[in-house]
Amino acid sequence: MPRLIAALVVIAAELGLAACGTNVNSTASALQPTLGFQAVDGGRVAMQSGSPVPGFGRQPRPRLELNSGWRFQAADLNEEMTFAPRRQSLGGLVREAAGRDKPGFDDGSWSATAVPGSVNPPPRGHPIDGWYRTTFIVPADWSGSAVSLKFGSVNYLADVWLNGTYLGYHEGGWTPFAFDVSKSLVPDATNTLAVRFIDPPRGTRLDIVPWGLADSWDYAGITGPVWLEASDVLHVVRADVVPHLDAADVSVVVQNSSDVAIDNVAIIVEVLPAEVTEANLLDPDPLNLIPPERQPVAMFTVDKLSVAAHGVMQRGASFEFHDADHWNLATPALYVLGVIVASQDLVRDNYYDSFGLRRIQVDPGAPRLLLNGQPVAFTGVAVHDEKVSPPVNGLPAGGTPPSAADELVQVRHAQAVNADLLRTNHVPGNPALLMLADRIGLGVWEEIPLNHYTPETFSLVMSRGIPQQMLAEMALRDFNRPSVLFHGFANESTGVAERVSAMQTLHDLDRKIDGTRLTGQAMYGSNPSDPTSSPLDVAGYTFYYGVFYGGLTPEPGTSQALALAHQTYPRKPIMVLEFGGWVWSGGGDRQQRELFANTYPALVTHFDTFTGGYVGSAVWWSLEDYWTDVQGVTVEHFGLFRPEGTERAVAPVAAAGFGVITAPAPPVAGKPSRGSGVATAASEANHVWLYVSYALAVPVLLLVAITVALIWLRRRRLHVHLLELKGAL
Repeated sequence: MPRLIAALVVIAAELGLAACGTNVNSTASALQPTLGFQAVDGGRVAMQSGSPVPGFGRQPRPRLELNSGWRFQAADLNEEMTFAPRRQSLGGLVREAAGRDKPGFDDGSWSATAVPGSVNPPPRGHPIDGWYRTTFIVPADWSGSAVSLKFGSVNYLADVWLNGTYLGYHEGGWTPFAFDVSKSLVPDATNTLAVRFIDPPRGTRLDIVPWGLADSWDYAGITGPVWLEASDVLHVVRADVVPHLDAADVSVVVQNSSDVAIDNVAIIVEVLPAEVTEANLLDPDPLNLIPPERQPVAMFTVDKLSVAAHGVMQRGASFEFHDADHWNLATPALYVLGVIVASQDLVRDNYYDSFGLRRIQVDPGAPRLLLNGQPVAFTGVAVHDEKVSPPVNGLPAGGTPPSAADELVQVRHAQAVNADLLRTNHVPGNPALLMLADRIGLGVWEEIPLNHYTPETFSLVMSRGIPQQMLAEMALRDFNRPSVLFHGFANESTGVAERVSAMQTLHDLDRKIDGTRLTGQAMYGSNPSDPTSSPLDVAGYTFYYGVFYGGLTPEPGTSQALALAHQTYPRKPIMVLEFGGWVWSGGGDRQQRELFANTYPALVTHFDTFTGGYVGSAVWWSLEDYWTDVQGVTVEHFGLFRPEGTERAVAPVAAAGFGVITAPAPPVAGKPSRGSGVATAASEANHVWLYVSYALAVPVLLLVAITVALIWLRRRRLHVHLLELKGAL
């Protein structure tokens, strides 16, 4: 019966009736995205809330965690003002705050709350909006520094004040954002941070992401970590690596936050070897991956630069490597990128991140995936961004976000069943999970939560630009994560023209920002001839034959659907992104086990690692049980593992089936990455945008050349014809 209710909710959502009987806002908000791209000295960078989008990884800088001392008050907030442009609504928001945004407000009666966390942990399901407040003191020596306030995520829309000064807003859960608080912060004194947030109940607004049904718990509030990071006024904002198999292109963004220009600036870029061990596996600091006394693999310096007051500069370097180690599933070799900024021979800032050399592509001559030039097919599991253990009354612990240690438990479970691809539900991946996937050797499919969208909802959110912003934030945050091989743009959505348009827009944006991942979506397997993946690199499907459709058994529906999908997309790998079933109340584990045994053979037979194959992945939904707020359902028992960590009967069957394809998991203790490199050139522009310009320019130039050639041939033929005519006369 719960599944029948869920199915009816799905049907209602797709007919635009998800909120029947409730107040549905079907008008697109006029509130604009806060992220855009802007030309700067040397290139083009992502800007948000007036500042270049920074990196969010651990850096060797003064840092103050703001994960304690928070208080929360639930409040009935004005949604109309929330989604109105701030030039119109900010005054109303301040009046509504009634002092909550200012220092000195008495919040002693508010509830103490955990950050990161949520204000609506399961099983309590009613929506909650409200205010967070905390106070803190920063050291006196932060005076004169550039200071950034960083949020891992807030779900769904946050407005932020520091010491009564409005910093700005951010819309969208799961992705990070930051504010420059250098002028609002008071060193060596008490500072007050206030956050107003609203999370509209699913199905009540059609212009947000996600808008309606999503088969997971909607954790509301400050769901990611919050911290302050101080640096010199001349500092590195971010450093991005575009990897190749024998080279890497590096783009560095530097900012001068002071009121005066800084001359004689040098940027030193170095590539260092890395070694992952049991001792540093969970350590987020990339510096601790560098073996002692290891020399750089390659180094490059650009100097004699001048950075204008409040200026942003971008510079690039290209490295060619000899005997470099590649990142792959068996030997996930990593390197550490280091950037040093100096002026007048004085080091002003350091920045570090890890990366890997790898290439994921579709074989131009066959519908198969190539990882570093070799055919690959993935066996995968879906994971959810919530804590699983310790279980509570036999149910998942719930709560967000899982720590690196929590994520390691899930990773070990995935390895135990020989999975080598993780699908991060329908949302961007947890940064701790991506860190582990990088270091252990697991591929990742992460996506933005365009889940069960319709023609109307696609049109509304794309016109607002919220999916574009979330994709950009996800891509920029995870730019240097080699494990992220796929970017997904939608899940089980409907419509054709509106969806094709959305997929094309998001694919083009993804190429402009990154370009090293393959793009896709998860279409309904019940409609294998769905044409909307035409703009994307791969054709993804969810397959539930014998569960939701196709009769009582998976076959022959699964095989027939695969054949039709391949016929629809003969040049694209078919990615099966979901198959599976829950533990039936009557059949128990046995039916779940039989579902795998009767579905997987139809998939693996067509894996693209075999001659004539075209299936690039088979992903079981899901690795663990998880909470859901779908009406009539509390916990989805789809897991290969129970919440206490024991295997269900399906797990050894999956391990045996996946193990035929997947190599055994590599040991954690590896060896330092090798190779030597040389800087080939420095560029004044972002290499990514150069590639985009090149990709756009080549067809134009080719068209011009063809046109010129045709004109010349036409004139030549006319000339010959006139000569012939003259001879005849």
